[in-house]
Amino acid sequence: MKHLKAILIGTVFGLGFVGLTFAVSTTTQTVVMQVNAICVLAVTGNPSTLSVSAPTTGGQTPVSGSSTSTYAQYTSTVAASTNRKITAKWEAGDAAPAGCALKLTATPAGGNQGTGAGQISMTSTAQDIVTAIKSCATGTGGSSGAQLSYALEVSDATALVAGESKSATVTMTLTDAA
Repeated sequence: MKHLKAILIGTVFGLGFVGLTFAVSTTTQTVVMQVNAICVLAVTGNPSTLSVSAPTTGGQTPVSGSSTSTYAQYTSTVAASTNRKITAKWEAGDAAPAGCALKLTATPAGGNQGTGAGQISMTSTAQDIVTAIKSCATGTGGSSGAQLSYALEVSDATALVAGESKSATVTMTLTDAA
């Protein structure tokens, strides 16, 4: 009987120690997560020089110059029912050489990166070049984003002046669509 009592006391103490050894304590935290509105735009440099050159056959209109070497790269976060757009304009005093017009077309990769608005003739009034931009990040690689295609188009061959050279500052803006 003494032996049985000792075993029972040992078992109770042993279970008590095991209980202390495997004691568990828990707590909780509240983590607040938020996505801020983001609206960031960059370009991959300047386009190459746009030059009007000689046609292959006499009597034809001179050949327009073009460049597709640059991209608009952007990061955008918007509310579910909202979208953004990119507009382009040149400064008030800018102009193309006589007899020419500067044209711009933006071609985004698609999806949430938006839709190209078609070719525009540059003026000092902001015009849409990409619309329906949702939450996206175009990437930063050399050919990531909306490809910018510039064209110096001959609009009046009789007004061309050999040697005339002009530069223009094109301003692009990523903004909420109205």
